[in-house]
Amino acid sequence: MPKLNVVLMAVLAAGVIAALAILTLRPTPAPPIEPAQVQKLIRKLGDSDPDIRREGEAGLRQAGAASIVPLREASKSPDRALADRASKLLQEMQPAVGDSLTTSRPAD
Repeated sequence: MPKLNVVLMAVLAAGVIAALAILTLRPTPAPPIEPAQVQKLIRKLGDSDPDIRREGEAGLRQAGAASIVPLREASKSPDRALADRASKLLQEMQPAVGDSLTTSRPAD
């Protein structure tokens, strides 16, 4: 009987440690981004400094869905460089409609 208690305690301890490890290591959701922050990142896309542009791209990727509508608006900007970068980033973040239709269609 004492051996059974030792085994049960070891299994219980391993389970608790595994549960704590899973809870600790899982990714935490990113905090929501403010619209003003998204606009600031959009402006960085039009900067002449490539490092600042990369910073803007990374921030917009991280913002995810919150940056889709502002990127659509920026892709219509009279500033061609900004519009091109916004369009490219938008295509990267949002799969093409045609691609999703062909992949979701059943095979013949």
